[in-house]
Amino acid sequence: MNVSSLVSNKASLHPHRKAVICGDDGRIYTWSEFDKIVNKVGNALLNMGVKKGDVVAIYLPNSPEFLFTYFAVARIGAIVLPSNILFRTGELSYVLNSSRAKILVGASAETEQYLIEANTELPHLEKIITVGKPVNASVDFHSLISEASEELEPVDCSSDDLVSLLYTSGTTGQPKGAMLSHGNLMAVGTLSSTILHIDDQDVLLTPTPFCHICFVLSVLGPLNVGAGLVTMRKFSPEKALELIARYRVTHFTGVPTMYIFMLQQYDRRKYDLKAWRCAYAAGASMPVQYINEIEEKFGVSFSELYGLTETSSTVTYNRLGHGKNGSVGLAAPGNQVKVVDESGNELPAGEIGEILVKGPGVFKGYWEMPEATKEVFDGEWFRTGDLGKYDEEGYFYIVGRKKEVIVCGGYNVYPREVEEIICQHPKVMEAAVLGVRDPVRNEIPKAFIRVKDGEEMTEQELVEFCAQRMASYKVPREVDFLPELPKSPSGKVLKRLLPVS
Repeated sequence: MNVSSLVSNKASLHPHRKAVICGDDGRIYTWSEFDKIVNKVGNALLNMGVKKGDVVAIYLPNSPEFLFTYFAVARIGAIVLPSNILFRTGELSYVLNSSRAKILVGASAETEQYLIEANTELPHLEKIITVGKPVNASVDFHSLISEASEELEPVDCSSDDLVSLLYTSGTTGQPKGAMLSHGNLMAVGTLSSTILHIDDQDVLLTPTPFCHICFVLSVLGPLNVGAGLVTMRKFSPEKALELIARYRVTHFTGVPTMYIFMLQQYDRRKYDLKAWRCAYAAGASMPVQYINEIEEKFGVSFSELYGLTETSSTVTYNRLGHGKNGSVGLAAPGNQVKVVDESGNELPAGEIGEILVKGPGVFKGYWEMPEATKEVFDGEWFRTGDLGKYDEEGYFYIVGRKKEVIVCGGYNVYPREVEEIICQHPKVMEAAVLGVRDPVRNEIPKAFIRVKDGEEMTEQELVEFCAQRMASYKVPREVDFLPELPKSPSGKVLKRLLPVS
């Protein structure tokens, strides 16, 4: 077993079909070319002394070079560490030291100073390979592979062998490295092609960072069936719409914020989106009022999915044409999902509790953190830390994080529920709600609002809107209007960075 077989198998079946299209400069790679470059990168890494089980970090934006490196590392049995391109010196040093990465493949043009500064603090790092001009005694990616052989036999790995370390966003404490195996990614990658309704006639575009777990859905899913993949190094709504039109993209995966901005920029006279059929959102909750607008304006079928780094991506999803707005859908095939109370007792439909998951994508644990690993498992069940419920038909609904529940005067307030209602206001683009200390009620809800461009809004206006639509204890007592809400690369609002005081 080896994840890189997704590339080599298609190269033998469809060598001359388009596999990867670089949306930034128009480069196109066939399956045969893709496979040969993966072999060349793999041989270059072997020549540097990389062995099975060694960690190779990738510090690149979405690009063909990211894909070449990812599958080359997997092919030689090493472990891929995809690092966020937005990381700066301290963050980059932390994940590289924690993982003991041996090689770093990075982008010198944008991140030269961070590569140089980080390298002075990394005793395990032996070599930096840069896509661009060499920095700090590094070597150039394309020069390195130019003389390498195009022939390489993949290392045969077991389903339990590690293939990737994905560091969590660190909402509590330092990030933790989730250990994902070849078996995890092969199982969920195969499942993802079913979820996407995609085949070898299709083309998918995703601006979601490849360092995120959405990689399994958005990259392994299409490659599993031989679909074409368009890369995009940095999201902009105009560029995304232009690429969908130019390359006749059939499938798009993104986070809710991307869709919201694309809706604002869309002009049917400028962009021909007739080929686009399927749209998927994950990584954060999609405000319900945008779903119908996405389907009507873009002429697509929309599906919202739910998954985590620790589950190798998708756990539940809405079936196209059969979903329920506001729900994250039914359990994906092969996954078991249940809702439990504080004592671990399974709850019936309609009651809110913690979501637990069991399935082929559940990770092996956190890298060198046995206690943290033990805390998140109940036997074979992974404790997600997310609060949710399901209805009589088995559709799941996420109401918030377990640690985000606001206890206001003895009542539980679930931030997701309040955010959904706030986002129904026609002036609101995005909203985040969290609890702040109160001497009388223990906690009160506080709302952070980003209004739509060109709109103005007052605190009283929002409070009155909420008071007509929810119980009084749920109504935000404080409101801050911000030009932007802080987000992770996956589009998830980072509530720990909101100005609560």
